[in-house]
Amino acid sequence: MQAQNIEKAVELISQAMNEDEGKWAAETMHFHFECAGHGLNDGHDYYLWWKDDQVKGIVGLHQYAWGPPENVWLAWFAVSPAEQGKGYGKALLAEVEEKARQRGFRKFFVETYQHPDFEKAIRFYRKQGFTEHGRIDNYLPDGSQMLVLGKTL
Repeated sequence: MQAQNIEKAVELISQAMNEDEGKWAAETMHFHFECAGHGLNDGHDYYLWWKDDQVKGIVGLHQYAWGPPENVWLAWFAVSPAEQGKGYGKALLAEVEEKARQRGFRKFFVETYQHPDFEKAIRFYRKQGFTEHGRIDNYLPDGSQMLVLGKTL
């Protein structure tokens, strides 16, 4: 992904998730490219899936500098609503999992939320072998829980 693609990626995330997630995506992606512009690594890598000259999917990896070196987190992950249910999300996730394995990561985590906007995502992650590793109560302003799902690579 390149900085000039932020707007398209944010639009996709807003459509696939919700407007709040789009705002957070914009903030984190602008920060990522600002860091890169100063030669700093913020631990994120983003990959876009293009189809018919449009961004149809985004996936990425995020490693915390202070976290165990074998752990990696799924960064922004979304597929265009029009392309969902066709196996593209599964393929994107498999591709980024392979990138993580090649980079030596052994544990793969994702943060999601016990909220109606994320029910479909939770079912998807569980079908891909993710299991629950933790919860944080009252995480979102509406009181929804954060779920941490993970799997071994």
